[in-house]
Amino acid sequence: MSRSVADELLAGIAERDYERIASCFAPSARLRALTPQRLREEDGPDAIAARYRYWLEGLEGYELVDSSVTPVADRLRLLYRFRGRHPVEGPQENEHAAYAAVEGGRIVRLDLSCAGFRPTA
Repeated sequence: MSRSVADELLAGIAERDYERIASCFAPSARLRALTPQRLREEDGPDAIAARYRYWLEGLEGYELVDSSVTPVADRLRLLYRFRGRHPVEGPQENEHAAYAAVEGGRIVRLDLSCAGFRPTA
């Protein structure tokens, strides 16, 4: 299984490039994200990119601090950690673990677990 689309997605997340994020997903792609507050579901590249914008846009000094891609049977596991300063809550850190199904060089399904924003010093 090609890792290139997963690496491209991580690059888009690192740069907060939402068009680049959207380009990683097939037209019928689905995101299922379990966050500490609730299960979030998005359909299609634009909606998925908008969800990433919601998570990342408000963080000042944003940076992707760690990431990896590992094949797991017929999926790719993406693990990444990011941090930034929330305007009200101060420095925050978060981690996502996700499993991607890829077809034709694009992600068709991304199942994600979010650790939630945690305060950092």
